[in-house]
Amino acid sequence: MAPPRPIPRFRRWLSYLWEQSLETTSSEYNEYLEVCLVHGRLQLVAEEAIYSFGDYYLNFRKLFEVFDYEQLPEHASVLVLGLGLGSIPELLEKYVGLEYSYVAVEIDPVIIELASRYSLPQLESPVEVVQADAVAFLQLDERQYDLICVDVFQDATVPAHLDRFDFVELLRTRLLPGGALVYNRLASSIPDRNAARSYYEGTFAPAFTAPYLYDTGGNYLLVNDARFLNLPS
Repeated sequence: MAPPRPIPRFRRWLSYLWEQSLETTSSEYNEYLEVCLVHGRLQLVAEEAIYSFGDYYLNFRKLFEVFDYEQLPEHASVLVLGLGLGSIPELLEKYVGLEYSYVAVEIDPVIIELASRYSLPQLESPVEVVQADAVAFLQLDERQYDLICVDVFQDATVPAHLDRFDFVELLRTRLLPGGALVYNRLASSIPDRNAARSYYEGTFAPAFTAPYLYDTGGNYLLVNDARFLNLPS
C-alpha cells in the first residue's frame, strides 16, 4: 500500500477556483486514471466516467438523502462493490453521519493504491479493502451484510458478467435478513436508460418482492425493497 499523501492547504483553496490535478496514471483495467481536487473534493476520473467525487458523488448522495436508515441496525455492516476513492463510505460517514463498518471490493490495484494514498486515511470508519472481481468475491466470501452497494463500472459500462441473473442471486445470498441492496446503473442517455430499465425489469426486479427503480436524473439506482426509501406518497 502506498503511504498517505497529504494535500497542501493552498491547493484545496485553489480547487475552488480551478481544478487541481494531483496525479495521472493508468492500469491494466483503466487506460486513464486521474485524481483531481475540485471544490475541495477529491475526484477520480477515468477516460469516460467519474468514479468518485466525495460528497458530490450525486447519484448515491441523492439516494442516501431519501434512504430510511432506521430500517438498518445502528452499526450496520456494508459491502461496497467498486471502491473508487471511497465516496460511498465517505457519504455515509461524513454526509449522513453514520457509524458503519465496510468491506470494499475493487478489482483494480491501482485504484486501491490511489484510495489508500488520498482518501481512505481521512475516514474514521473501518474499511477492509479486498482486491478481487465482484463475482469471484461473492462466490468465495460467505459473509452477509446489512447493506450492499454495487457501483462497478469499466469506464462508462457495467461489466457484462454483472448483467446476469446469477449475479443478482449471489447478491441476495450475501444480504442479511431485512438487508438493503442498491445497484447503480447508467441512465445518462436514451440507450443507457433503455438498457438499465430492461435490466431492471427483466433481471433485477423478478428477484425481489417490492423492488424500486430510483431515478437520480443521470443514473438509475435499483433498490431491492421500496420500504428503504422515504418517497412522496
